[in-house]
Amino acid sequence: MTEEIKRRNHFIPKVHLEKFLNDDSTLYVYKKGKQFFKKGFTKEDRLITVVGSDGLNNIAVKNNLYIPKGNLPNRNIFEDFFNDEIESYYNNLINDINHIPFSEVIKKHRSYIINLTASMMGRTLHSKDEIEEMYTADFQMFQKFRVREEERIESLKKEFAKREPNLSEQEILKIINNYLKQAKEGKLKIKIGGNTLIKRMFEKMGMMAQLISDMNIHILKNETEFLFITSDNPAVYFVPPEKVNFLFREKSLGGPYTELYFPLSKEICILMTRREKRDLDYVKISQGFLARTVNYNIAHNSKSFIFSPDRNKFLDKFIEESIPYPFEMKVG
Repeated sequence: MTEEIKRRNHFIPKVHLEKFLNDDSTLYVYKKGKQFFKKGFTKEDRLITVVGSDGLNNIAVKNNLYIPKGNLPNRNIFEDFFNDEIESYYNNLINDINHIPFSEVIKKHRSYIINLTASMMGRTLHSKDEIEEMYTADFQMFQKFRVREEERIESLKKEFAKREPNLSEQEILKIINNYLKQAKEGKLKIKIGGNTLIKRMFEKMGMMAQLISDMNIHILKNETEFLFITSDNPAVYFVPPEKVNFLFREKSLGGPYTELYFPLSKEICILMTRREKRDLDYVKISQGFLARTVNYNIAHNSKSFIFSPDRNKFLDKFIEESIPYPFEMKVG
């Protein structure tokens, strides 16, 4: 019997989104990506109200994101990995944070927290964008050191002639000139998918796990009316502006001043730093501005979607005007 391929892949796990449903089992999805500000979209189009766990079945889903190509005995291998090794332990972690001492949580779950956080930094569509930006940056840098343009044209003409034998020489030259023009202007964007993307995602997860393994873990418990939110980039890291220097830039993950925020639910947030020499106890947040600070960082570091248990004026700004992701990779 042929095994059914699990083509609908949640790039933000459903078990994670469930923890942000409010008491009425409602989640507000803010569609703040630039693709939602094109002509024809209204503010109302950019806000979705999701009701209940079943309503999350179509949220943060991308078909075939983790499905490899080729004749493999199990094409669900990566989807099953996320389900069996990451998502299946999520509820246990939340339950233990709510019921056992911090020291026991860390002893029992520290490795899992590291792996969970790293997976949320590598498996998302935001991560896919970052990987493609790196490919694009490498490509643009490569263009600066290519052979002379005449030689490139001749090489490309031969390649196109083999691939598209029905095209005339004039048509081929038109395509090549357009390609070279975009390459010079830095407008070419590299898109990847399939096995290459899956490989790069898992390499990134491994690298992230290694980089954050030495960070100290703090667990913030929100006791305010300002519930935590999450996004399509749920594990956010940065260096505070006052600590940025030529060694440790804004997006440095390995430096001594890096802060990493990862909300696990509307009441619980992981904070990782290197400021302390050990993991700290639970940190209860009773002041609203601290919870709002966490939400500010999550919202502004989102790429296309913000997920919130409530609707408020601060988040409404993200569907009233286009507020882009603040970090962009550039080629010097």
